[in-house]
Amino acid sequence: MELDLKGRVAIVTGSGKGIGKSIAMSLAKEGVKVVICARNEESLSSIRDDINKSGGECLYVCADACKPEQVQKVIDTTIEKFGGLDILVNNVGGATKFAGFFELTDSDWMETFQLNVMSAVYSIRYALPFLQQSQAARIINISSISGVEPGSYNPHYTITKAAIINLSKFISNLVADKNILVNVVCPGPVHSHSWDMNIERIAKVRNIPIEKAKAQIDSEESAKIPIGRIGDGEDVASLVTFLASEKSRWITGSCFHINGGKLHSIS
Repeated sequence: MELDLKGRVAIVTGSGKGIGKSIAMSLAKEGVKVVICARNEESLSSIRDDINKSGGECLYVCADACKPEQVQKVIDTTIEKFGGLDILVNNVGGATKFAGFFELTDSDWMETFQLNVMSAVYSIRYALPFLQQSQAARIINISSISGVEPGSYNPHYTITKAAIINLSKFISNLVADKNILVNVVCPGPVHSHSWDMNIERIAKVRNIPIEKAKAQIDSEESAKIPIGRIGDGEDVASLVTFLASEKSRWITGSCFHINGGKLHSIS
């Protein structure tokens, strides 16, 4: 399928690993000029080199998406290098602490809101003036299945993912007349850095080696998914790449679930 993405410019936040890395590489394969950003310069440099060696075009900016002045730096660097911006993927996020409701402090709640919600607010705020100049502007926010179907753990994380869904709908209405399409993607369980961090936590709780914990959790969680496996970053990246393309030109304000059938309802 021809996606007509060649030559467009994208920023992917939180792209030093996991889903963000997969999204950046998928877009680059379609000819998108990709700006990747995260806090770990070593991982960013490695991804940049991989994309450029494979014939893509990639620039990295080491930045903390929770700090507005650093987000502004990412936008400014993108415009200076590529002269415009067409696609913004807000992928940065995660649980700052794995805990139940009564174990969370006020700081845990505020830090998680800053990471998962305000990072997207900053990116959208600073990117909009440039997205308005694009002929095919896209904002794609990454939320989570837990934003609509929370479990019994990490409530500070799940409510922020619900907020991202709401923010996406609000922004889609706000900028529809400016020809900017805004959608949100909600992955289910996916092998990622956050997944690995949770495996380490469970290994300690169960007092077992990490590899054994990984095998146990993969088996337990896969059993909850009709398709029968945990997702990978590429599964999410393919959907994001489609939403960035001309094939999605009549889609905005929509929430897409990608979870192997784990979500218990159609919404």
